[in-house]
This record gives sequence, C-alpha cells and structure tokens, in this order.
Amino acid sequence: MKKKTIPFLIILTIVISIIYTTILINRNKNMDKNNNENIEIENTEIEIEETIEEPKYKDENQVPISLYIEQGNELVKISEYSCDWSPENVLNLFYAIPSTEESISAYNFDSMWKEKIAAYPNGDKCRIGYQVSFKYEDGETYTYNLKCPDDTYFTFPKVMTYLYDDVNLVPGKPYYHITQDVMYDYTIASSIKLVGDVDSDKIEGPITLTAFCFDSEDDFDEEGNYRGNSKYTITITQE
Repeated sequence: MKKKTIPFLIILTIVISIIYTTILINRNKNMDKNNNENIEIENTEIEIEETIEEPKYKDENQVPISLYIEQGNELVKISEYSCDWSPENVLNLFYAIPSTEESISAYNFDSMWKEKIAAYPNGDKCRIGYQVSFKYEDGETYTYNLKCPDDTYFTFPKVMTYLYDDVNLVPGKPYYHITQDVMYDYTIASSIKLVGDVDSDKIEGPITLTAFCFDSEDDFDEEGNYRGNSKYTITITQE
C-alpha cells in the first residue's frame, strides 16, 4: 500500500465516524422529541371523570291535607275508621281536604275546597292522589298509588277503589266516579270510595289509606311513591 493512501483512509474513517455519530445524535434527539410529543398527546387525551350530583329533591308544597268522612251536616277529620269489608259493601267515601280543622261544614263543598286551596302559593296546581296499602294472606304487603282512574283497577279484586271530583261538579249531572276519559289537567280527585270486593276477607290487618297533594311528577320517586310532606294517613280496620 502506498504511503499516500494511508492518510486518506484515516481521514475517510474519521469523516465516516463523525457522520455516523451525527446521525445517531440527531436520531436520538428525534426519538426524544417524538416521545415527548406522544406524552403530551396522551396527557391531553386523559379524560377527567367528573361526578355530577343530581339536584336533591326539594318539597316546596306547603298545602296541609287531611282525610274526612261525612257525619250529618259536617265533614269530620278522622285518623282511624272501622267498618264491614263484605263484598259490595261501601266502606265509606273519604274526602281529602286542604285543612287541619277537626270539622268543616259539608255545605257547598266545591266553594269550601277552592277557598282553602287558594290560601297557598300555587294552590291551583295542586292535585290529589292516594295510596292504599295492606298485608295480604300470602304474606305480601301490597301498595297501590292512585293518581288517576286507570290506577284504581289494580286494587281489584282485593278491594274496589273509585275516585271522585267534588270540586268541579257539573250542575244537574249525576254524581259519578271519575273515568279516565274525563281525567283532565284541572280534575281534582278530592275523594275516594272504598268498596269491599270478593277477596277483601283475605286482607290481614288494617288497610292504610294515605291522601297526598302533589303538583308535578317530581314529587314521586323512581318506584312511583310519593316523597313529599303534604300527606295524611288513616287506618281502616274490619268490624
């Protein structure tokens, strides 16, 4: 090998080493840069799970409610009642009135009811519903929420239930229970009639009857049970 060739090879080797080293350095820098970018992208893609609490139910209904039965010319507030539960026998007609008075004149019911409900904010939005509950011979406790005529059919044949609107009576029209086809936004189920049915004798213990006042579906939980404070409960025992 010629002497001039050796220096050339040395220089060429140095140049190649420098080029290779430079390539490696740039490659590492690019890899670090890409890794950093990936980390930033991944960080931006992290979803922060926020726990959104549903607004708590707030009962704004200030209407008191009590259950009454008619005695002579008065409506008398009761907390318990005893009667015959035989099939077709009327247990009684129970009136739900926005009042806590022990007795009220039975004269001109519609005017009385409207006057009392008008004393409360948004009283015109108030609607009345009922809950009937009892323990049956099979050991189960049955609970029925009655807000409209279609709901009442579920209580048959254990006990018959009928809703009446005593507030919006049409003059000259026969007194008759509310049917679903005439259940309007303004209909007030101001009373409920309980009648013995073929399986009423299989009811163990008292029938619990609750009247409640509501102004929207927000007043009921997921199971359809009333969760407001405007309610009143009586117990009905068998003679």
